[in-house]
Amino acid sequence: MEDDRTGIIRFKENHHKRSAVPQAVLGSDLHTTWVNKAFKDLFHHQDTCTGEHIATFAHLTGLDGRSLFHQLKDPSTGYSFTGNGESRFQHYPRLITNVHIVPIFQEPYADEIIEGYCAYFHDATQSHKQSLRAIFLSLLEASRMKDNDTGRHIERVNRYSALMAEYMYKDGTDLQVDRDFVDNISFLAAMHDVGKIGVPDDILNKAGPLADWEWEIMTTHTLNGAYILGAYPDSMAVEIARSHHERWDGSGYPYGLMEDMIPLSARIVTIADVYDALRSRRAYKDEMSHEQASELIILGSRTQFDPDLVEIFRVLKDNFADIYNELDDASHPHSSGTKR
Repeated sequence: MEDDRTGIIRFKENHHKRSAVPQAVLGSDLHTTWVNKAFKDLFHHQDTCTGEHIATFAHLTGLDGRSLFHQLKDPSTGYSFTGNGESRFQHYPRLITNVHIVPIFQEPYADEIIEGYCAYFHDATQSHKQSLRAIFLSLLEASRMKDNDTGRHIERVNRYSALMAEYMYKDGTDLQVDRDFVDNISFLAAMHDVGKIGVPDDILNKAGPLADWEWEIMTTHTLNGAYILGAYPDSMAVEIARSHHERWDGSGYPYGLMEDMIPLSARIVTIADVYDALRSRRAYKDEMSHEQASELIILGSRTQFDPDLVEIFRVLKDNFADIYNELDDASHPHSSGTKR
């Protein structure tokens, strides 16, 4: 008796449904007809996931839905696709995947009639993130050598920024603050001054006040940083580097942006950076107490700082003090930088 089962049914029966490799079976229109448990776990889905286009789950780098469809119909590609995908979620970090899509043929194989496709996914998020961060940490180290900033300052700014973002995420009032936002700012906040690599040492490390022309050069570190970080795949890196010296009232630099024109990530880092600068001893100033620094942050509401973020700072200011005390510069060999 001739086997009249379709290729997709045979595929499902012959492949282990409990495979640790995330898999999806697609119809000829690239909509899912079956997925395994590993696929659901990877993409944080609890339902069957069937009936949705593959692009719903993974934005394939360099391809839109039409281009993918044509590639999978092309004999010269082996009716296949190999590449990378990216998926974003509200409550989970961004997912980077290696994606392989191969055809499922009807019988007889010689006719090359494609009944559907099987898509295989590999979670490449951590390796992708580690590779990028290794590159940018090298830049960060180079900028620290020029600026004499302590590693403790950088770590504290990361921690303050992540603290505020986590509070906003849990509060849920700003939809752009998702799990990925919190994860990114906890690393990228440290990159805010990387553009100082391009500022001459005699200006960057000058102990006294800067002349007007020196200050003009100093302000270019925001644009330098945006240029250096332009290759980072998340726009937050550029936003922070370029806009962390903008002010809520429009009197900041480099572009004089005001209020919501300033990216949220930069508004958060501004408070974190200024608080830490106020607390820290510099060659041209003494350190401030937590109470003095907090008062200045609060007084800066609606002039230098986003008033909504200042209200969050009010709630979290004791946590800021805890972070500063935990990562105090007193135990660090380089505690008298010239942070401006």
